[in-house]
Amino acid sequence: MHHRLFSLGLLWAVLYATTATALPEDRQQPIRLQADRASFEQRSGVSVYEGNVEVSQGTLYLAADRATVHFDADGQFLRMEAVGTPTRFRYQPHAQRPPIDGTGDQIDYNAQTARVRVIGNARLVQGGDTFSGDRIEYDLNRDTVEARGREGERIEFTIQPRP
Repeated sequence: MHHRLFSLGLLWAVLYATTATALPEDRQQPIRLQADRASFEQRSGVSVYEGNVEVSQGTLYLAADRATVHFDADGQFLRMEAVGTPTRFRYQPHAQRPPIDGTGDQIDYNAQTARVRVIGNARLVQGGDTFSGDRIEYDLNRDTVEARGREGERIEFTIQPRP
């Protein structure tokens, strides 16, 4: 039971790491996870949540068909993958800005490289601004975004005029 709760905490730490500038009051909200099934294999360090997975804390939200969390033998978080049709996430980075909504077939987070990848039909929307492609990768340390389309396809980025 302790390891399952630890795994849940790790899953949310991954999501929260991608939203370090989220509303401060989000950190004070309870974390809620719902799934049809959950399992943890201590030997391999893998925790799996399946079936209508939903994780929320304040304005932070993730929905997926399946979320898998990996950590090493010492319990150190390594990475997380969430897959769905599609995987959806939403968070409010600042009170004065609209929320960021994202979708993709898969969302990966690597703790060692501090990189978040949205893979397959990736799309981010904030207000009227949109960013889409086959893959969007965000480097948390450098605060940079890379995007690419599928073979022969282009990415699309739309920015609305500011008043």
